[in-house]
Amino acid sequence: MSLTLPSASDLLAHYAVGEIAEVATPKDYPAVEPALLRAAAAGDPLDAWTPEQQAAAQAALARIAVAIERAGSEAGYYLRFRADTAAPPAWLADDLAELARYHLYDTAGAKDSTVRLRYQDVIARLRTLAEEDAKAGAGVGGAGSTVQVQSRVRLFSRDTLGDL
Repeated sequence: MSLTLPSASDLLAHYAVGEIAEVATPKDYPAVEPALLRAAAAGDPLDAWTPEQQAAAQAALARIAVAIERAGSEAGYYLRFRADTAAPPAWLADDLAELARYHLYDTAGAKDSTVRLRYQDVIARLRTLAEEDAKAGAGVGGAGSTVQVQSRVRLFSRDTLGDL
C-alpha cells in the first residue's frame, strides 16, 4: 500500500497556521509570521519579507518536512501487513497530519497534552489495524506474501573433498 503524505500546505490548512508556525520555527530563528509560512509553503514569492525572515520560514518548512516524513514512517510500520494493492483507510489522511503535528512539538511528551493524547489515539487505531491484518494471515508486505529462502549450492562434501 502506498501512503500519500500530507504536504506542508495541508498541515497548515488542517491546523491553526499560527500554532504550526510557532512550533515549527527552530529556536535559533526569529518567530515566523503565519502569512510568511503560508506563502513559503505555497511557493509564493517572499519578496515582502527580510532575508532573515525568509530563512526562518525555510527552516520551519524543513522541520515540517521532517515531521511529515517521520509520520509516514511511523504509519508505514503499522501498515506493513497491508497488501500493496489495498486502499488506505479513509481516516489515514487526517491521522498522518496528526502524527506530523505531534512530531513538530518539542513538549508533546507532557502527560496531559492534547497533542499527545490525540497522537496516542492515532497509534491505538493503527495498532488495532495492524493486529487485524496480522490475524487475517497477511505477512509483512501484504496478504499472500511468502518467504523464500535461497542458498548456494553445497561446496564441500565427501565427494568433493576427496582424500583430504
